[in-house]
Amino acid sequence: MNSKWITIQLGYVLGASSLLTAIVYFFATNWEQLNRWEKFAPAFLLILGFYGLSVWLSHQAGRQFLSRLSLFASCVSFGVGAGLIGQTYNSHADSYTLFAIWFIPAFLFAIWTRWQPFYILSYILGHLAYCFYFFPQGQGRSDSEGVQIAIWVGLAIVNGILYLLTERGKLNSSFLKWISFQAVIGILLMLSNSYAFEDYGVFMNLPLIVALAAAVWYSHKMRNKAYLLFSGLWISATITFKYIELIVRHYNELFFIISLLFVIVFIGANVKFMSFIRAWQPAEKAMNDGLEGEAGEGAKPEGDFTKWVVRVLTVSVVIIGSLLGSLTVIGIVTLVLGFENPENVLMGFGLVVVTCMIFLKKLNALVRYTILISGLLLGAGAAVFAENVPVLFAFLALTIAAFIYIAGMVHRIFFLLAAILITAAILTNWFDNSIVILSVISGLLFVLFAGGQVIPNAAVRQPVLYSSYPSFLFTLFVLTFMTESAWYYVTNALFFVLVVIALAVSRQLHSRWIFAWSMGFWTAFLVYKYYDLAWKLLHKSITFAMIGILILIFTVWYEKRHRLEAAEPETAAGANVKANRLLIAVLVVLQIAAMSIQIGKSEWLLSHGQLIKLQLEPLDPRSLIQGDYVRLRYTISEPPISDMKNGDLRSMKKISVVLAPNTATDVYEFKRVYTKGEELAPGEVRMNGTLQGYERIEYGIENYFIPEGTGRTYEQNAKFAEVKVSASGDAILERLVLQQSVVQ
Repeated sequence: MNSKWITIQLGYVLGASSLLTAIVYFFATNWEQLNRWEKFAPAFLLILGFYGLSVWLSHQAGRQFLSRLSLFASCVSFGVGAGLIGQTYNSHADSYTLFAIWFIPAFLFAIWTRWQPFYILSYILGHLAYCFYFFPQGQGRSDSEGVQIAIWVGLAIVNGILYLLTERGKLNSSFLKWISFQAVIGILLMLSNSYAFEDYGVFMNLPLIVALAAAVWYSHKMRNKAYLLFSGLWISATITFKYIELIVRHYNELFFIISLLFVIVFIGANVKFMSFIRAWQPAEKAMNDGLEGEAGEGAKPEGDFTKWVVRVLTVSVVIIGSLLGSLTVIGIVTLVLGFENPENVLMGFGLVVVTCMIFLKKLNALVRYTILISGLLLGAGAAVFAENVPVLFAFLALTIAAFIYIAGMVHRIFFLLAAILITAAILTNWFDNSIVILSVISGLLFVLFAGGQVIPNAAVRQPVLYSSYPSFLFTLFVLTFMTESAWYYVTNALFFVLVVIALAVSRQLHSRWIFAWSMGFWTAFLVYKYYDLAWKLLHKSITFAMIGILILIFTVWYEKRHRLEAAEPETAAGANVKANRLLIAVLVVLQIAAMSIQIGKSEWLLSHGQLIKLQLEPLDPRSLIQGDYVRLRYTISEPPISDMKNGDLRSMKKISVVLAPNTATDVYEFKRVYTKGEELAPGEVRMNGTLQGYERIEYGIENYFIPEGTGRTYEQNAKFAEVKVSASGDAILERLVLQQSVVQ
């Protein structure tokens, strides 16, 4: 693909994402200066404006990418608009209905355009809708363990279906394929935790084992190296977690002695198994005993799948053996042998073992690396616990020596990351300020990454770059939340500029791994800054809007300058947009209609409903996209109904109650459960709700959205809520009463 067009494409993506972020942040502020209609009008204009721009661009030559990007912006604007309606009329915060309604157009756009951003958006929205349906925010659940497991198994089944659909080409998304694969195994592993799920967790080990076996078998059958590696890593994680479960249940001397024997047998059996695999195809030259020389100069391309099986097994066995061996040695030293100062024993053991294993190159790879990593984990970990700086320096020197003397990409990445962590531990003993420590680490990592560019030996250069760059981004990203005053803006600006430069340069140089890491942290920056309380949402909105506009202006200028060199290639996604133009238009109209109907219903209720006053007790969280709100608990939320656990109420989900005003305070109070068809007395009103368990009722008026930063005021001073109730029992929260004042 043309490098100039790649840069232009990236510029439009960065500019558009900044503008969309600014839009989300702005509406989440719930700015007091805007009334309802001044909020709704921009939302409708954004949806129609971005859609109109998409249609216009689709008729222009070389504008298919921008057409899809504008359609995506229209879809995001619809979600913002739906959230804005909930914010304005104080419906549920982060309601599953919001994400379910938003999911529908996102998923249809994904099917019709086959564009990856729509697949990603629909996957996220679908999972949010599913999780918020079963686990509403701010609401406790009294589901049995069996019901909870069924809920999570259902989500695992959904992801399993997604994986099969993408694997067979029914859905064209590598992202969905990868994430659904991880989700299935991750969910099953979580459900097999016998401490979180005491009754049924042990039985979930069986489907977990079946899923792991199926993943290995299918990956091997399809000869998919990446998914075979993922399967091996999940097996390693599973065995480690199960071992920890056993330690907690059987913490005694006999267990650790048996564990030591198990680790020895486990490593020995895998050594034999590796030899069997190599001997199985004698015509092929075996690997150099594990992962030796994996990325050395002159290494031939790895084209044989059997060798990849050996690699996966080697990595998995080393991980399992190291973790299990380390835990077993700790148990033997502390419990079986009962040393008074076990940290000294572990430090000495680690120093001796790591030193020996670095230079024993003829020892079997599985045995060597398992013992080496176990020694490093035990010795360095004990030194950190004991705050022994000289020993930490010794381990730092050993990790550097291991990096030099042990060839292999995976090994060198591991030892360099270990050296970084040990350096951080040393700095922790010298400085009390975590900001100073992270700043020093960030600077060292940047120097390491910059210096790594000029290392001539690829076997050394690549692990240095692969280790230092993600670590540098991570430490600098953490600093953007920790710094204060002027340094806060400096670190944020520095992070932003460096990531944008990295995205542009890596795209030009076709460095996929740098681009992937940079884009991941760019996305995290936009998302997590939403929750950064050191910076007001309105200020963030203005800042990101200005940044987005500047990036778009630069991109347009750059495109005009390189118009002849930056022709956009025609893609299948662009053709799909044209082919489904009518369906897309109908869907946009339906989105506008759905928003209009909801606004109309809410406005009618505000105009015609009966005004009542309720006593409340507020709390103060933040919604995902709707901004700050107070969570309200009313005195009528837990009415004194003596038979709530008996009779017909036990099987009810929906319920209506009758309220009547207290003559002394005008506050409406619970009188009785409404019986269908009964006549209400003068002054009484009916209100619909939903039973939560057997003791609490929710009326759909439990959230009140507020301007950013005012939550404490509402929490301390809000005493009553004024609610409009229709004749049919539907309610809408109109305003709160703060002491002597009324807040709309």
